[in-house]
Amino acid sequence: VFENETNQPELHRNLTDAIRQAFLNDGRVKIVQKKSSDLLIQGTLDYYDVRAVAFDSNDVATQYWVKIGVKIKAYDRVKDRTYLKDNLRTRWDYTVDANVASSEDARLRALDDAYRDISLRLVSLFLDPF
Repeated sequence: VFENETNQPELHRNLTDAIRQAFLNDGRVKIVQKKSSDLLIQGTLDYYDVRAVAFDSNDVATQYWVKIGVKIKAYDRVKDRTYLKDNLRTRWDYTVDANVASSEDARLRALDDAYRDISLRLVSLFLDPF
């Protein structure tokens, strides 16, 4: 499970699930318990921000950006050395309306897209060199 250093509880759980699913969907590696792994990936969700970026004629926000950032560290347990350290950031936009429920749903969909983007980039970082 990724750690969470943001002020938004539970975001790291969905990020962890998305990353796990991306590696499983790729199929080139097997996810195992820490004690039997060759490569240990640790991560921290260290940045979360929502920012209004578009407004209507009444100065009411109509579009937002949601941004997340993660710190990644991978340790090669076989060679006993750090394999990779990186910081990844992504940004997704979403539109809102007067309906609070649909606006929150749009924010959550944007977060899912952000998780998916980070996840696919991680798979690429780790597996494409092979």
